[in-house]
Amino acid sequence: MNTAPRPRASIALFAIAVLASTVASAQVGRYDAEEVRAHHKQEQAAKGKVAADAKFPNATRISPELEATKSGGKVLAEVVALYQAKQYTPAIEKAEALGSTSSNAYERSFAYQLAATAAADAGDKDKAAADFKLAVDSNGLDNDEHFQVMYNLAVMQYQTQHPAEALATVERLMTETRSQAPEYLGMKASLLAQVHRPDEAARLYEQIYAADPTNTQALMNAAAAYQQGNEPAKATALLAAAQGKGALKDAAQYRALYAGYINDGKPAQARAIIEEGVAKGVIQPSPDLAKAYSVIAQDAYAAGDAATAIAMYGKAAPMAADGLAALNLARVLWNEKRTGEARVAAQLALKKGVSPANAAEANKLAAKPGHK
Repeated sequence: MNTAPRPRASIALFAIAVLASTVASAQVGRYDAEEVRAHHKQEQAAKGKVAADAKFPNATRISPELEATKSGGKVLAEVVALYQAKQYTPAIEKAEALGSTSSNAYERSFAYQLAATAAADAGDKDKAAADFKLAVDSNGLDNDEHFQVMYNLAVMQYQTQHPAEALATVERLMTETRSQAPEYLGMKASLLAQVHRPDEAARLYEQIYAADPTNTQALMNAAAAYQQGNEPAKATALLAAAQGKGALKDAAQYRALYAGYINDGKPAQARAIIEEGVAKGVIQPSPDLAKAYSVIAQDAYAAGDAATAIAMYGKAAPMAADGLAALNLARVLWNEKRTGEARVAAQLALKKGVSPANAAEANKLAAKPGHK
């Protein structure tokens, strides 16, 4: 009977999908009664008090000092009222009609941004993206609004599955504003990963994390990007450095590091990380943790360390989803002539369930009164 544990399995790493979170969770700007700026801008212009743009003091774009005409302002006010009443379809129609016919750049830009926002709220992201682009191209808003619309355009381009276009938009946004705002950096990094430029994404996420060590999402995204770029050693090194500073806080972060060590053939380091996480109460018993213990056990047994293999399989067996870890424990115990313990482990394997291919062996080990 073959009582050797089966060949080593690898541990699946954390999901690369985390990379998209920055853009996927981004929201377009909204407009309410207090924040709609059409009439405010007209009043300021009439009084000669056009406010300087405070959000983008280093912008290369010269902020235009434009205002709506009397007739155009009336239409914009009607669109705002329709939008606030959540009558999105007529709001869009009226706004697009003004945008397509007005010769006033401010009216066109403001109308299209209202149409786009209404379309986004109505769930029509394709129309929202198209109208945000028209708002940007009309070039009639002040810098604060113009660059907010450009950001909204990037969000919509991503959410309509046009990441290359979204990347071009956010790069333009950063160039024209000369801004390294965290939300822009995060969006750019996410989009770089989306267009299969993971090395650049990883470096940008590292930059974000270095600027804000409390931003563990950026840390995890950097590690995920390195994994995506087939540079797992860099991912593990980054996480290990964070762990050394006490920056790992949750189970996913600990798992990413110990999985990296396991897949890199460093079971002792993996075990130390697991033990630290368990001691802190961050890592809880689970079938996933059982897989990690099992791989460490397999490595140990292959290296001739039966004691560690038994200890690790012993931890894995009770929390595993099936009886394979318990069966491997029984095999190692049998080979070490600890037959009574092997029998108990094999019985646990049968109780938890084993594949048909392993059932006969498990039954034999469970029934043996002693080593022969």
